[in-house]
Amino acid sequence: MSSPHVVLTIAGSDSSGGAGIQADLKTFAALDCYGASVITAVTSQNTKVITDVHPMPPTVVAAQLGAILDDMPIAAVKVGMVASGEIAATIRARARNGELPKMVLDPVLTASTGRRLGVVSAIERLLPYATVVTPNIDEASALLGWQVSTPADMAGAAAQMASHGPQCVVVTGGDLGGPEVVDAVWTANGARFLRSPRVETPNNHGTGCTFSAAIAARLAHGYPVDDSIAYANRYVRSALLAAAEWRLGSGAGPLNHFPRL
Repeated sequence: MSSPHVVLTIAGSDSSGGAGIQADLKTFAALDCYGASVITAVTSQNTKVITDVHPMPPTVVAAQLGAILDDMPIAAVKVGMVASGEIAATIRARARNGELPKMVLDPVLTASTGRRLGVVSAIERLLPYATVVTPNIDEASALLGWQVSTPADMAGAAAQMASHGPQCVVVTGGDLGGPEVVDAVWTANGARFLRSPRVETPNNHGTGCTFSAAIAARLAHGYPVDDSIAYANRYVRSALLAAAEWRLGSGAGPLNHFPRL
């Protein structure tokens, strides 16, 4: 049996296990990849609230990243919470050297519990090196400096963000409400929309992390960007459906990262 593809997640740790590093590693395992990790921050959180965020010292992030890159063949990378400009500079230096292939950037700026987690300037430094960027509407608004509030806005935001260098931008619209979820996808061929019926469940913590991690895993397997995005969309929907009746905690619960596809 051949060795699995290695996918690296560079992100924050979620003590509740629903998002961040924990969600990424579960997604990689579910999609037949081997997950390695670099932790950028440790959060104290549950399904209701984040009570503390402790960014890792940049030297610690650099040491973790160096240890992995010096030893393991990385097929794709997912970058989530970037807690400081110094950490972004560390990641950017490796990306500039070509050491972070097929990078999927999920610009985690605000958690679903409402706490600010990342800094806009840190994300902006990484945009030119990303294969895919996956902001939600609030993150796109913060990065671009104007309010994204409709599907047409999402398409325009995706195109504007793509002008900063990423090959593809997906502005996710799960927070817009309505009977269906609309995501705006921009590639060199222009903008298009992905539409799927909304899954009515309180268990949606970590959907953004899971979506971006699934894209990275599919890219690691060699699938094209468009196919990887479409598959990740289906995977997240399946993970939401599989956890729809779970009652883990009293707030926004996690997805089931091992659904039957």
